[in-house]
Amino acid sequence: MPAYFSFQAYVYLGEGQPIGRTLEQVAESMTALPGLFFEWDGSLTWANQADGWQIDATVFDDGTQVQYVDLHGRAATKDGCRVLNQRLNELFGTWGNKEDLRLMRLPDRRWQDLQDFAKESVSDG
Repeated sequence: MPAYFSFQAYVYLGEGQPIGRTLEQVAESMTALPGLFFEWDGSLTWANQADGWQIDATVFDDGTQVQYVDLHGRAATKDGCRVLNQRLNELFGTWGNKEDLRLMRLPDRRWQDLQDFAKESVSDG
């Protein structure tokens, strides 16, 4: 899928804190999301090629709590990007309080909340 928008980010609670939920807790929450495929090694994929979006991630835990999520995604069109942002909003809700979660955008290590990320992803500039 050619990309209109693509990204890589790490997701933390605040700016660099562990997410504070167990892998089992986030896995249980994610199973409610139709079409999301999660493996117990921490990897997940959620995509709809027809709608032009894809999310891939690895959830890293230390056996007691999720430390962070390595998140990748892309959208083929601006409309696909809007759907991608809706799916990210749902996904963040499975990891904790989405207002408290932050993305460290790579490669520039810039912090963003989900709302600022969504605005930037569909901007034309």
